[in-house]
Amino acid sequence: MGVVKQDMNDFHSRVKRIKNPRNNSYYDQDLGMHIPKRVTRDKIKKGNDEPSVLSKMLVSMIIGAVALMFAEVMRIRYFGLTQASTVVLYLELFMAFWGVVMLGAMMDRRKVTERMAQIAGVAVMMVAGHNLIWRWPDQMAMIYTTAYVEQVMEATTQHSIVYRGTVYGL
Repeated sequence: MGVVKQDMNDFHSRVKRIKNPRNNSYYDQDLGMHIPKRVTRDKIKKGNDEPSVLSKMLVSMIIGAVALMFAEVMRIRYFGLTQASTVVLYLELFMAFWGVVMLGAMMDRRKVTERMAQIAGVAVMMVAGHNLIWRWPDQMAMIYTTAYVEQVMEATTQHSIVYRGTVYGL
């Protein structure tokens, strides 16, 4: 197959055909087909790829809840502290907020509103997290300990919240 030698005039005529403002596409003789012109970025209308505020807050609350679960596992499994006291509460909160900072940084959830949602997730988990133990006692016994799961099931009721040591049934 022979190749036709092209000079600068051929190149300039080709550029002129491409830059013609009346053309949406140009015919390339070498390829034998119409080639569409490139569209500038400002003409391209992109959809809203940003997640909604509700989903951002929900993910941030889940991060807070997971951080508190991590703190509870550390407290129960590794420190062996199953009885409630003020020192244990502060230790658990310290580990939970450390977990919130770490998980929030890993998942790029560092804005003030997202941090507030993470703290709300920690608070919701503190108040109603024992319902997960009622829902899945066998799985939670593997995560925590069997003795702690039995202790929680004796002290609380299903579908309840715990506020300042008092159990309120829903």
